[in-house]
Amino acid sequence: MSENIIVIGGGIVGVCTALDLQLLGNKVTLIDRKLPGRETSYGNAGVLSESSIAIINSPKLLRALPMLLTNLNNGLRYNPIFIVKNLSKMLKYLSYCRISHTRHAAQSLRALMLISIEQHYNWIKETNVNHLLRKGGGWFKVFRSEKTFKKYSLELNIMKKYGVKFTVYEKEQIRQIEPGLAQEYVKGVLMDETSRVSDPAELTDAYVNLFKKSGGIVLMKNVNGLFQDRETWHVKIDGSDNLKTKNIVVAAGGWSAEIAGWLGYKIPLFWERGYHLHLTPSDAPQLNRAINDMDRGFSMAPMKQGVRITSGVEITWRDAPPNYKQIRSSVSSAREVYKMGDEVEITPWMGRRPTLVDSLPIIGAAPRHKGLWFNFGHQHLGLSMAPGSAKIISALIGNKLPPIDPAPFRANRFKT
Repeated sequence: MSENIIVIGGGIVGVCTALDLQLLGNKVTLIDRKLPGRETSYGNAGVLSESSIAIINSPKLLRALPMLLTNLNNGLRYNPIFIVKNLSKMLKYLSYCRISHTRHAAQSLRALMLISIEQHYNWIKETNVNHLLRKGGGWFKVFRSEKTFKKYSLELNIMKKYGVKFTVYEKEQIRQIEPGLAQEYVKGVLMDETSRVSDPAELTDAYVNLFKKSGGIVLMKNVNGLFQDRETWHVKIDGSDNLKTKNIVVAAGGWSAEIAGWLGYKIPLFWERGYHLHLTPSDAPQLNRAINDMDRGFSMAPMKQGVRITSGVEITWRDAPPNYKQIRSSVSSAREVYKMGDEVEITPWMGRRPTLVDSLPIIGAAPRHKGLWFNFGHQHLGLSMAPGSAKIISALIGNKLPPIDPAPFRANRFKT
């Protein structure tokens, strides 16, 4: 049965949700204040991961807390005032640092990622953007010391347990597969089946074009409010009459908790802000894949715009002024190990990645409103989980059996 559906949020999660619903024969309108794919989804490292299943709030985080509290780690910076004012939320986040939850999250994320990557491959072929895709071996974690590598043992064990294929390389082998890197790294872990794309924005554009070609509508408008009259949803947008629909999907990333809050929901979400800069290539051998420096907390990825340097995580208010110290430190560390030219942008890019306290997204029906659906909280893994999340939402709206068990992602797991 065809439905009129509105999807709020034009990041990769919202775009995939709108696309899947439209291809199933529904009449879908996608709303975002910006051109789709130009907010947080624009800035990732392009990794289509089925391997990033070890969540940050694991027992390992508790052991690292004394060092992290110094606020000197480039992989994680925080605003102390934000932490104090959101202490209950941060403590709840730390309460999930249990091995039982680490395993539960890994199993759930792995299932979601596998169906997502399969759908990415299908849509990439259908949209004729195969030139963006590199299958396999697209994510390489490298370590400057044996001590750092030893600390990675929990992640390795989790990946082994849930079927992630990887290969450990020694110092000389790293040089052979990435000849452009300086001989700074003593260990490397290559995710053998992890793929990547060279331009996440172009990929999103391709999906949006397929959505519109299939009859979908894109509105670049601000959403200012929601209310329900019996079983009809009314969406307030700038400069237009209210839109009406029976089903509405909130997939607005870091803005989703605010939108849900209009309806009385208290979603335990915060933001992992991140930054990037592109540097022009040099005469050094080109990088063959995305590189994650585990000691300095940054990534390098070959992109169409140049070599993209991405920072670690910044914990602060969503709309706090940018703090470029972290990305500047990342660029400096990257130049130590790989020769690059000038910076492409004048100002670094910044994105706001939505994270829930248990490090799992919300995908499913809102607990107290018929026809309201949540699909957000994918942290820094939105690109890797968006199509699978869309498949779950489409099945639930259509009263069909989802492709995987949606229970780990249900909204009512929190007291919202």
